[in-house]
Amino acid sequence: MLILRKQVADVIREYNLFNVNDRVLLGVSGGPDSVALLSLIYNINRINPPYSEIFVAHLNHSIRGRESDGDEQFVSTLVEKYDVSLISEKRDIREIARKRKISLEEAARDERYKFFESAAETVGANVIAVGHNADDNAETILHRIIRGTGITGVGGIRPKRKLTPISTISLVRPLLFTWRKDIIAYLEEENLTYRIDSTNIEKDKLRNRIRIELIPHLEENYNAKIKTSLVTLGETAVQNRDCLEAEAKVLFEDVLMNKEVKTEAPLHVDNIVLDIDKLKESPQILQQMIIKEAIVRLNIPLKKLSYRNYKNILNMLNSKKILVNNIVKEYLNVRIERNELCLSKNKYCAEEGPVLSETEIKVPGETELVDMNYRIKTEVREIKNGLLEEFKRNKTKYEETVDFGKINMPLMVRTRRQGDRFWPLGSQGVKKIKDFFIDHKVPVMERDTVPIVTMNGQPMWIVGFRIDNRVRVSEVTTSILMMKYEAITTDK
Repeated sequence: MLILRKQVADVIREYNLFNVNDRVLLGVSGGPDSVALLSLIYNINRINPPYSEIFVAHLNHSIRGRESDGDEQFVSTLVEKYDVSLISEKRDIREIARKRKISLEEAARDERYKFFESAAETVGANVIAVGHNADDNAETILHRIIRGTGITGVGGIRPKRKLTPISTISLVRPLLFTWRKDIIAYLEEENLTYRIDSTNIEKDKLRNRIRIELIPHLEENYNAKIKTSLVTLGETAVQNRDCLEAEAKVLFEDVLMNKEVKTEAPLHVDNIVLDIDKLKESPQILQQMIIKEAIVRLNIPLKKLSYRNYKNILNMLNSKKILVNNIVKEYLNVRIERNELCLSKNKYCAEEGPVLSETEIKVPGETELVDMNYRIKTEVREIKNGLLEEFKRNKTKYEETVDFGKINMPLMVRTRRQGDRFWPLGSQGVKKIKDFFIDHKVPVMERDTVPIVTMNGQPMWIVGFRIDNRVRVSEVTTSILMMKYEAITTDK
């Protein structure tokens, strides 16, 4: 179908998706959209090259077991036909979703784009192309309307954007203005086979019910061109959103008080201070977008904050209190003092990775915990000459001693993990770390910063709180392991 090929080529040119020197990574799952994407982009390049080189990336998410493995083998065979390089990887998305306590869909999406970014960096690609089509866009817009959204959400899927707000890699969608029926017709005409994802017909997912039930119902009973109407709504919303965001960026520079923050979103901005009087001169929609710009520059994921969160921040601006402190969704610290709105990233909660990388402890010796600017000192001593009694008299809560005869090496130190349990000294039995923190009123935002010494992978000492009852010193103990957690100080 030369018509479809020309249509996609026109979209690439109109939205400047590729440049002649770009190295492009195609995300290919094996489904109809991605197979068509590979075929179309490959053939367009043979006639009028819009890029320099293409690569294919495939993530086996393991969700559908043998089906997922079959997808990987299919893509591996497919790329041989086009003589392009393949970067593939296998990840256990179910396990990742369980550990992060998020939905399977969110975990799959996050891991897919993390993999694409890694693969792009591996091959030196500066553009990632995926196969979203016009039907996907219509479904996305309707899905967001049903769940609740603003002008940004109604805008739907963009044909081109940065992979992340601070990334140098572009994410593009050459098929975004192509309907699914035309893609299937193209594949049939080109005699191209593809894989079917069985999870796309499961009606327990809202997105699937919108596609399978709601849109056909609307087409039959309300508007035969409902998908076209939704896409048109999205295009109009994007135009309005782009205009407002451009104005908000200009106003942001005017209300910004700490001018050391660069115009472009930097990688390491800890806090942003805004002039409240100047901020309140703008309409509320622009106030919200200015705050959103600050969130982007703090490198906090926008998806973590809802409209209500922004609304709460704006409401704080009108507080009659001289000093207001607040925490928004554990990701953002908000402080209002006099005429200043101070926004700062909560580094322990905003980052998805652990605060403290798991580290082996030297016994005896010193172990520096570079992530936290602390160290752990350990010493093995025999119990004699009143050593234990003197230790107990002088110890702080950051010092502990255990029966060295009950210790198995190596000892490790890390922060908490889901399902962690231990037997607190003096208690009746095993308790979840989470429940222990609740009982001791440890603030939620501090729980992921508490170091935990482990043995055989299990917590042995919750630093600053309690050791495990099973390693306590008893009347038969002959040697002890003394541990001390202290800050690393630098003499000036």
